[in-house]
Amino acid sequence: MFNEPVKEDSSETLTDNPTTVRKRAGLETYSGTWTKAQAAHLIRRTHLGLKVNDLNYVRSFNGAVDAVGTLVQNALNKPLPDDPQWYSQGNSGDVLDVYDIQFRWMDMMYNSGLQQRMQLFWSNHFAVSYSNMNALPEKAGNSYASHMYKYWKLLFEFGFGDFKTLVKAVSKNSAMLYYLNNYNNPVGQPNEDFARELMELFTLGTADKDGNPNYTENDVSEVARAVTGWRVNDASLSGYFDENRFDNSSKTIFGQSSNFDLDGVIDLIFSLKEQEVAYFICKKIYVFFVSATPNETIITELADHCVSQNFNIAEVLKKLLGSAHFYEEQFYGSRIKSPTEIFISYLRELEITPTSGLKEFIRLRMQELNEELLRPETVFGWAGYNPPYSDGTPGHYAWLNTNLLPSRWDNLTDIIYGSNGSGNRFNPIRLAEKISDPSNPFTLAEDLAEHLLAPPLDTVGVRTVEEDFAGNPALHPAERIPDFDSFPAYKINLTKILLGPIPWYEFTANSDQDGNLYYQEHFAESIRQYITYLQQLPAYQLI
Repeated sequence: MFNEPVKEDSSETLTDNPTTVRKRAGLETYSGTWTKAQAAHLIRRTHLGLKVNDLNYVRSFNGAVDAVGTLVQNALNKPLPDDPQWYSQGNSGDVLDVYDIQFRWMDMMYNSGLQQRMQLFWSNHFAVSYSNMNALPEKAGNSYASHMYKYWKLLFEFGFGDFKTLVKAVSKNSAMLYYLNNYNNPVGQPNEDFARELMELFTLGTADKDGNPNYTENDVSEVARAVTGWRVNDASLSGYFDENRFDNSSKTIFGQSSNFDLDGVIDLIFSLKEQEVAYFICKKIYVFFVSATPNETIITELADHCVSQNFNIAEVLKKLLGSAHFYEEQFYGSRIKSPTEIFISYLRELEITPTSGLKEFIRLRMQELNEELLRPETVFGWAGYNPPYSDGTPGHYAWLNTNLLPSRWDNLTDIIYGSNGSGNRFNPIRLAEKISDPSNPFTLAEDLAEHLLAPPLDTVGVRTVEEDFAGNPALHPAERIPDFDSFPAYKINLTKILLGPIPWYEFTANSDQDGNLYYQEHFAESIRQYITYLQQLPAYQLI
């Protein structure tokens, strides 16, 4: 159903035939054409779904570098959201307030762009699950919703700055202290949970790019002693250091001996292992933004840039998203959408404002599809966002199976038809007017498909419609449209699917047609059915 992962060539050139050699696209600045295709690819990867206004905004720039620079700067300038009333009134352990965080996040994903996509990245990288926060009586209990909100705000605030600063801030965050049990790590009784994940999941990974171990089990034991002493103040929702619980003796980590504490360990990791840290985080960024199949050459170059920029994440993103490599056509529609991407993208593409009822519908469906916001599957986050498994299987394959795919189809159909508590039936007329010529079914069919599908249309496997166009044969489009014979097959088939039994010369999806609502609804239903067909194509599952 889906294409095999892209086999990326890490050599300096790509050979098409014995006489033609073209240079591999790398991290050099993209200087090619800046058309709707490139702009749409950038929006789909930096936002959640292709919204018309965002596409037009990005297309207004002279090229990728200006567009990317502005998107990153806009994300940096994004102010912290206002706190919800329940958070301002005191600590909460009510799961409904966790759902409120999720709903607020959905709203921000719908209305924002790169800032929220990066926050989603960090919520996977620094995984914390609200379901674990009240698992034991001595954990967050009556305040876990508030702890989760403070964690969520931290990712918002620090997500585009110095990676080392972010690692330190997350390590001392109360939700993380609870989740990885570093709140219960006193001298003499070290708990290795956080120590291990600090190296394995947050900074280094188990091995470097050449397969050499990045740390030993003795390093884990010594780091666990170094990060002792941290507690949580539930009243202030903050982590704090208790010197009486700290192991105030020498530790040997990576062959270096000193009385390391939490900050000292992180400083040591970034000083002795800076290349390994840079490679590790750049690989995860690459997989999240470019391709589920890592390109080792590009990631190594990006890691060098990361080190040269002192681990400034904004600069790493500018380099990657503005590169010639990022805009290679092989990456257009090359990664499977996560549940977050499938739902929020759908709303943004169709410009369906998420109501309270619709957000609750999505929350429940996301639980069924294995990605509930703020509730990652394990300490590893969601496999679908992560680099390949040890056997080389791309992580994004985890998002789909024979049960989950039909559920996605049914969920999106419910949204467009307002079924099963999802809200109101979608009226596509305004969208048709916004992105195309609503009275030209050939143009509309192609434009809607380009709007909803990331891969090039000649690759998506459009169904062949053997039946001819409905209506008077004397008014066949071949007789009336001068360039009809030059239309690609997919365009003709898409138009037939859109029209169904409607003659092409009778189709018009303009709003307020003669004031006749039934007449308008007749064509609106044709577009709804057409969108339903597009969303069930395998290509719609790709971003």
